[in-house]
Amino acid sequence: MEIIKLKISDDYIGKRLDLLIAELSNRLSRSQSQKLIKSGRVLVDDVMVADPSKKIQTPCEVVIKDYESDYSDYEITAEDIPLDILFEDEQLVVVNKAAGMVCHPAPGHKSGTLVNAMAFHLKNESYNTRGDFRPGIVHRLDKDTSGVMVIAKNNETRNQLSNLFANEKGKLVTRKYTCFVFGVPFEKRGRIETFITRHPRLRQQFKTSETTGKKAATLYEVDKSAYFTSTKAISKINCELLTGRTHQIRVHMQHIGHCVVGDQVYGKRKIESSYPDIVKNFSRQALHSSELSFVHPISKNRLKFEAPLPEDLKQLESLF
Repeated sequence: MEIIKLKISDDYIGKRLDLLIAELSNRLSRSQSQKLIKSGRVLVDDVMVADPSKKIQTPCEVVIKDYESDYSDYEITAEDIPLDILFEDEQLVVVNKAAGMVCHPAPGHKSGTLVNAMAFHLKNESYNTRGDFRPGIVHRLDKDTSGVMVIAKNNETRNQLSNLFANEKGKLVTRKYTCFVFGVPFEKRGRIETFITRHPRLRQQFKTSETTGKKAATLYEVDKSAYFTSTKAISKINCELLTGRTHQIRVHMQHIGHCVVGDQVYGKRKIESSYPDIVKNFSRQALHSSELSFVHPISKNRLKFEAPLPEDLKQLESLF
């Protein structure tokens, strides 16, 4: 279970509580927000509010207590899906997730997920029977993002890892990514810092904002660039997440004008013929979780794991 805290600024005064939570949480729908409010798990400045239509009158803090990712709508079936396991002990598993694998069951993806694979790997019957243990996904990679992930094997580890990942200023977790983007950033290294909020019309997408949403910060450095004409190029960029917002790197790369190759949501709609076929036809966002480092919640030792580029990204790299 998690606690979600939202700081509400003057910009949201007069807005309904359920809509506000859906917009600012970056993870909850309006219907989920309404259920949480009606169940008494939402506090506004430490006062429980049970009416989803309540309008915010002053700047405040909204706290959502005992939030759990909503796996309960899906019967988790163990499936024999191969996993690339980088490390495992009694508390956790570190995997190199393949592109194309969804992390957990959701509408349209009720099977074939990382949770289904972990249910088989752990032989954990409570995954199937909706027992006390919730699937131990504490951070997520998008379906078409590959690379390093850690999964908890029990509730205690899950809660402690969730707290580690929520501690943005603590340096207890380091997350590094490799991506391939269109063009060459003018600044070879830098820090992108914005707010990220849900898109007002396209509810599955996110956008940057100067004033509203959740603060997001990404460090980036251009590794190398490949020119195909004097004005057409791609670059390999190494990023480090200082916060963990949904679609953060993809949104931030779009923000600086260098969207990720293959990104069907935040990327180019039409790609000029001067680009090689592999670039024009790349079928997923060219984004890879290359390194994950964290303090083990039980042993307190710092662990570091790296995942090499998968074959499709190696083909992009061969253009350099």
